[in-house]
Amino acid sequence: MKLLKNILVAVDFSESSDRAIDISIQLAKVFNSSISIIHVSSSETLTKETEKKIEIYTYNRISEIKVRIFKEGLDIPDVIIEKGIAFEKIIQVAQKKNVNVIMVGSGLKSHDDNFKLGTTVEKLMRKNQIPLWVVKNEPVKPIKNILCPVDFSNPSKRALQNAIILARSFNAHLSIIHIFTPYGESSIRLGSRINAQNENLFKERKAAFSNFLANFNLKSIAYTKELLKGNNPNIEIIKTIEKQKADLLLMGTTGKTGISRLLMGSTTEKVTRELPCSLITTKEQDITDDFLESYLQGVESILIPARVLLKKGKFNEAIDKFLIGLRQYPDNIPIINGLISSYTSKENQQKVKFYTAYKNEILNRYWDK
Repeated sequence: MKLLKNILVAVDFSESSDRAIDISIQLAKVFNSSISIIHVSSSETLTKETEKKIEIYTYNRISEIKVRIFKEGLDIPDVIIEKGIAFEKIIQVAQKKNVNVIMVGSGLKSHDDNFKLGTTVEKLMRKNQIPLWVVKNEPVKPIKNILCPVDFSNPSKRALQNAIILARSFNAHLSIIHIFTPYGESSIRLGSRINAQNENLFKERKAAFSNFLANFNLKSIAYTKELLKGNNPNIEIIKTIEKQKADLLLMGTTGKTGISRLLMGSTTEKVTRELPCSLITTKEQDITDDFLESYLQGVESILIPARVLLKKGKFNEAIDKFLIGLRQYPDNIPIINGLISSYTSKENQQKVKFYTAYKNEILNRYWDK
């Protein structure tokens, strides 16, 4: 298991991005990490005089940040200055440099935006697969209380793994909660036995919670677990943050991939609208795990036998194998190319057009065609 070696901090020279630098320094001291900095400016056409002024301002502010970090005895391997759409450039650089976490300030929200986050941060939360640490715009203090809600899904497993590591590293208290949502009185499924059934379901959920936690090493950390009841998980999470004065929230984000969009899980989205404290969202990649190696091994275990079947002319079997892979890795271009080749061999133009459109949508979504 690899420690948190590489932190990428996105800066826009706002107060909230200054907070992100402060937290990055705190984190780097604990994990002996390096801090890379990225600043993305607008690509709009400006006069030469204005561009020059912006270049000078950017240079001076970056120099100030470097001095702050160097004074703490920390390393800055890279300073990246780009032009373009901020969230796209940040994702590209983070993936290219294989960073463990992207650190951003909460930013400023638009007047017509429901999120208490800047537009760039909100888009990073939706489209980025690397752990994202969003720093609330408030004075930085030591991390003493960490909260991690879990729903037993894979993203929440990743969130809890990271929460345990951070709690152990910062000597912080970890609170693990699960929210049980009882069926209402109008439930057709349960009818008049609603109370008894809810009691039974609650007992089952309590056992599932214990079984879930049995898979984690919680030794040598101070932690509590709590099974809560509530009709609105997001409200219960926010109440718990306020009650426990949590400094940091870790939540798994369910990235549901489709032809048209990528969505966060609804509970995560509702909590982030309030931004009750600094938070970390995780999707595919753990902060501390060597994600790339395991991901490639998983993809190859699908691709290699499927390509052999395709080469032998066993098109239906190859398609079945590629479809299994697509369910596990829904945005993987080589797997989609395999389906396109298989359906081309079967002369099924309808499927060829469908998966070609799917591939183009993915490329447009992540990289711009």
